Amino acid sequence: MGKAKTILVYCNYFRIFIAFLLLKGSKFEEKAFKDIEAYCRYDFSSGYSFFKFGKILLEEKSIRNVLLNRLHRNPIRYLLFRILFKPLDSLYINTPPENIGGGLSFQHGFSTIVAAKKIGENCRIFQQCTIGFSIEPPVIDDNVIICAGAIVIGNVHCHSNSVIGAGSVVTKDVEADSVVAGVPAHWLRQSDSSRNGASA
Repeated sequence: MGKAKTILVYCNYFRIFIAFLLLKGSKFEEKAFKDIEAYCRYDFSSGYSFFKFGKILLEEKSIRNVLLNRLHRNPIRYLLFRILFKPLDSLYINTPPENIGGGLSFQHGFSTIVAAKKIGENCRIFQQCTIGFSIEPPVIDDNVIICAGAIVIGNVHCHSNSVIGAGSVVTKDVEADSVVAGVPAHWLRQSDSSRNGASA
């Protein structure tokens, strides 16, 4: 972390520390800290530390939306956190926290709507995505990556370790360990289930 960014974290230490305390002891504390660890992996290629948490909280507004979702069942904690850190206006997470696994992260996150029935652990969603329903909402399993501009709509199931390519429209189930792309989305190849980033 550069000197200027370290100073920025120190200058905001008080509100970062309060945010940290609001997450500690909350109903979904374990999931919230898994989310923070996921952001640390993508931003720093390493695990969690308090300073990394502070830097991400200051610079990556999408994590504020994720953590507010985790605090949704704790109204007072939610309100205090929202006062301290304003969320990203154009990111809407309409899936309840109990239905989202730990380790959720967004790349940028702007102009994104998430209204899935269930989201598994360690999922990564890029900007300008729509995950919603026609009659029934979709189910997203563990380790799914949804790339920029993708649309996942209706009663579909994106199975574990799948990658949804940029700009794709998913209207049918996506097999585990597969990469799909296109309009409508179709199978391209097997995915690398040990990947650390999205490469469709």
